[in-house]
Amino acid sequence: MQKLLSPFFALLVSLWLINLGGGLQGTLLGMRADLEDFDLYATGLILSSYFLGYMISIFIIPPFINSVGHIRSFAAFASLSSAATLLHAVFIDPSVWFVLRTITGMCFGGLILVGESWLNASTSNENRGAVFSVYMVVILSASALSQILVNLTPVTSYDLFILVSVALSVSLVPLTLGRRIAAPEIQSNERMSYRALITTHPLGCLGILTSGLVNGVLWTMMAVYCVRIGLDTADTSAVMFALMLGGMLSLWPAGKLSDVIDRRKIILCTSCSTLIVSLIFIIDFEGSAAFMPYLAGALGLSAFPLYALASSHINDYLKQDEFVPACGSMVLLYGLGALIAPIASAFFMSLLGPNGMFVFISSMSVPLISLAAYRISQKEALPSEERSDFVFDMPKVTPSVSPLDPRNQEAEELSEEVMSEMDDEEKEALPL
Repeated sequence: MQKLLSPFFALLVSLWLINLGGGLQGTLLGMRADLEDFDLYATGLILSSYFLGYMISIFIIPPFINSVGHIRSFAAFASLSSAATLLHAVFIDPSVWFVLRTITGMCFGGLILVGESWLNASTSNENRGAVFSVYMVVILSASALSQILVNLTPVTSYDLFILVSVALSVSLVPLTLGRRIAAPEIQSNERMSYRALITTHPLGCLGILTSGLVNGVLWTMMAVYCVRIGLDTADTSAVMFALMLGGMLSLWPAGKLSDVIDRRKIILCTSCSTLIVSLIFIIDFEGSAAFMPYLAGALGLSAFPLYALASSHINDYLKQDEFVPACGSMVLLYGLGALIAPIASAFFMSLLGPNGMFVFISSMSVPLISLAAYRISQKEALPSEERSDFVFDMPKVTPSVSPLDPRNQEAEELSEEVMSEMDDEEKEALPL
């Protein structure tokens, strides 16, 4: 394992620091916005603006990186996101925070895209699957650990903003001083028609959209919920840590189980579990602060694997050369859900109180449960030998994750092989 990881150890450290700072910043802003008495809708808009910036980065960042270079781009994005973090502490204003959070989302899109493309360049087809698994552990462990850091200083001070800024700034060091790797030119992913994707894979598409809606709420508004029900910083930190840890622990067993059991049944079970845990959250328990982390862990176990399950379900039916364009469309579909989620949940919370967030999550789970149950009753399961291998994936809203997926490399190589065998007339006949 040491020999496998040594060529890109510095890259993994940089990506770990990025996600450590990003995870802390997301929770910090949710808590601080509520403590500053920001309007609930304003808080939802601020937290959703991160996903807005992230989705914008899909279209504008790749050409910038190709023209400037990977190291310079990484330095620019890290510096800009570090500066934006500090400005949150200087200007306590919802409008300013909305702009700064959008900039942060764009920068994080660029940072992860640079890091992942570089990481992809340092792996071979033989070890890409193992590297991908290690990479996901790095990402999720940083996100989980970042929740504990909220306890270091009072949320009302500017110290935690400085800590986030330091993490982002220091992330420059391993990447810029690590081994020189020839990073590839980044291509903008082609995308499959949503009409074609939804028509042929309705359950998978609804699963991805639901994952964006549910996970988008949990990543952004869970800390706001904790503050609104009266939890202190330590309890909020414990809840967020348990939520992230549950998500990290559930990916492997859920994925392996779905390789031998009808994936639709695993989607149905995880959705039902999300619904049940959300309904339990709505109940007002005595001593709920002590019980809340366990519920949050159960919710992470249930909700976070959904994207990987739904995307793997779609991939089971795709031709190999369809995977790359389908991946781009799936990521944008998830991003749409994540963008809507904080605003929609803020509306529910304003009407129904803090528990409105779980009413929203519950209501988003019901359509997926209904469709999964219907599809299972109407169509035979795909034989296990015909399914694609499950890929342990947590969406980061941009298609930058796709180069690390071993199936993408195979699809791209197949496409290049087919194109090389075509003559000019056949290439001209291809649809645009």
